[in-house]
Parts: sequence; structure tokens; C-alpha cells
Amino acid sequence: MPAIIEVYYDFRSPYAYFTSQRIRGEAIAKCNHVWKWRPVSIDILLNLQAGREPWAPYVDTLAPPKRAHLMADVRRLAERFKAPIRPPNPPRPNSVPALCLAALIDEHERPEFNVAVFHALWQRQQDISAPDVLASCLVQAGARAELLDIAFGGSTRARLADDTVDAYGRGIFGVPTFVCENEIFFGDDRLDLLLWSIERRPPASS
Repeated sequence: MPAIIEVYYDFRSPYAYFTSQRIRGEAIAKCNHVWKWRPVSIDILLNLQAGREPWAPYVDTLAPPKRAHLMADVRRLAERFKAPIRPPNPPRPNSVPALCLAALIDEHERPEFNVAVFHALWQRQQDISAPDVLASCLVQAGARAELLDIAFGGSTRARLADDTVDAYGRGIFGVPTFVCENEIFFGDDRLDLLLWSIERRPPASS
């Protein structure tokens, strides 16, 4: 039976990129679940976990062995899922404007906008904080171009921070995270477990 699934994501996460690709795949698309995409900032989530203010300066906490493992892991997953991937440029992209835009556009346009941004970042090595790149992504999603002027404003950043703080309060600590009927599944590698869990649920009583 189709379920409503919230997907918390940040464009900067390669695992969120894989999730976007997989959900559009034929096998998962046939499930007819409703996927509600919730943009959040991974930097804010990490700051909240460390007891820092939401917009505190970034602190890299990854040990070199873990970073090397993650890079190898991403390469393996890209091959497994046949998802083209190239190192982002700049190496640590600023995803905040794109996330702000994602929160502003209509929910039915958001999946196409997400795909456009993910492809710009992870396939074409484009700077997703650049206005011209984001304008192209809006066009591809059929969204209103004037939203671009709002995306770089302080009020939109504040909304992103508030949404991320709210998500953290719900138990979201990383991306991608799936929430279905208040049950949390963290990581792209839990997507299959999520679908298995939904299939096992008893049908709703009439």
C-alpha cells in the first residue's frame, strides 16, 4: 500500500544524490509511494549535535581514515547504482542558496528541481551557489524565476535554519533521512529497509 515518506536531504551529500537517483528508478517508482522532500542544512545539523549555534563556522570533524573510506564508498556506490559522479567544484560547495530555493518552490516542482541541482553539482561540476546555475535549475523544474532573488535573502536563510532545527528536534541528525509514520531511517543504505518495513505493515482497517 502506498505510504507517505519524508526525505530530509542536503545537495552537498553524495548519498542524498544517490537517493534521488534511486527513487526515480523504475523499481522504486512503481511502488507509488508519496515522497515529500525536506531540504535541511547538514552543517546546521552537525553544529546542533556539537552544541554550537546553527550558523557557527564549519568544523571538519572527519578523521583522515574515515574520509578516505567515504571517498572509496562513494566511488563504489556510484558504480553499483550506475550514477555518474564527478568531484564537486568547488570541493566544498555552498548548498545554502539551492536549499533555500528548494524550500521556496512548490512541493510538486521540488523533485525536478532537486534532480537539476544534484546533476549540476555531481555530474557537471557546476557551482550550485551561482545565480546562473540556479536559474537554469529553476527553468528545468518549471519554477518561477523570480524566486532566485529571494533565495539569497536573510529571511530565507532563517527559514532554512528554523526548518533544520525543527528537523533535529524530530530526531533528524544527518542526510539523507527518511521518515514514515514517525519511524526514522537514516542513510541511503536504509532505503531498502524502509521499503521492506512498509511492505510488512498490516493493511489499514476500513
